[in-house]
This record gives sequence, C-alpha cells and structure tokens, in this order.
Amino acid sequence: MWLLLACLPGMCLASPAEFDARAVVSGLKREVPARTPYVEVRFSQMFSRPMVTRGELEYLGAGRLGKRVDEPYQETTTIADGEVTVQRGSRKPRRIELERVPELDGFLRGFSALLGGDVAALEEHFHIAGSADANHWRLEFAPRDARLARRIKAIAVDGQASAARCFSIIEADGDASIMLVEQQAAQPLPQPLTRIRLERSCQQGSASR
Repeated sequence: MWLLLACLPGMCLASPAEFDARAVVSGLKREVPARTPYVEVRFSQMFSRPMVTRGELEYLGAGRLGKRVDEPYQETTTIADGEVTVQRGSRKPRRIELERVPELDGFLRGFSALLGGDVAALEEHFHIAGSADANHWRLEFAPRDARLARRIKAIAVDGQASAARCFSIIEADGDASIMLVEQQAAQPLPQPLTRIRLERSCQQGSASR
C-alpha cells in the first residue's frame, strides 16, 4: 500500500527521544504496483483559494510514478525513463524531460527512495530529519542539491504508528502542496480550508474544524 509503514521497533515502541527516522525509511519498501486514493490541496500565492484535486497515485518501481486526477478535471501524469507525460482529456499528450522540472525530479527521487526503503539513496539527495510524540510522527527531507533547494524547501511525511497520513511538498517561496493518502484521503477536509487546519488534521488524523 502507498506509504503504509511496517511497525518497526524504532517507530512504534520507542519514546519520542528514541525516534529513528532512518529505521522508518528502511521499512517503507513496497511491492509494485502500489496504489492509493489521494486528495491534494495546493496552497499558492497565485490562487485566491486552495486548489483541491482528487484521484489515485501509483508507484510502479524505481523512477516510475503515476498520478491520475479524477476531480475536478481528468488528467493523467506518468513519470518514467526520465520523462514526464501529461494527458488531459482527449488532448494530445505533452512530454517534458524530467531534468527541466526540478520539483518533479525531487518528488521522484524522494518518493522512489521512500517506497523503495532506500536510506542510502535518500541520504545522497536529502538531509533526513524526524520527530515524534505519542500520537504523531513526522519525517522531513531537505534537498542537498542547490538548484532543487531553490524550488523546494522540504518534502515531509506525517503519520502515526504503522500508517502515513499526508505527503507534503513545501516550496521555497512559501507555497505548498499537501497530499492526503490512504485512510486520511477519506476524511472530510477542514472548513474553512486553511493550511494550518489541514496540517493539524495530518497530525491528528481527522479534520480539524
């Protein structure tokens, strides 16, 4: 399952002070294909209100990801072989070399390494940090590459015990995309929908009203 973690001794039983982010990453390896429904909320200074999309994510192995948008429009994005292909409705597919889109390149590297349980690959491209309390843990991955760091401040994963709840891309300019996955994707979004309220729901596991 997408971003579903194994219950590791270093995560499920340890006190917050003993939380081992690398042990959590090591338990992330998933069989392919791995799929999950998602709800993504994008907060941008260019938008007057958050943009919400819903669909399905698919992990197809190292370097290969799929993202299908079902609402409020239909679009499929496939990342494979160093190329991004975007198909919206019946329009002609658009193809972009991954190296031209550093934020997607960072997403691919981070997500592939996470779901591959590959600590070495993550540490090659990201600084790893983690924290936890009795009800919530958080992993953060800050890019080592200067070019990517100019676009993305961090990639973060929030969860509890053996399940991840949210996957976030925090951009350097203050914009952010927060993706609710697995059971969290079925929760109602907090109202009014703000970044603070949504981040709180990722920590608490339910919508904060």
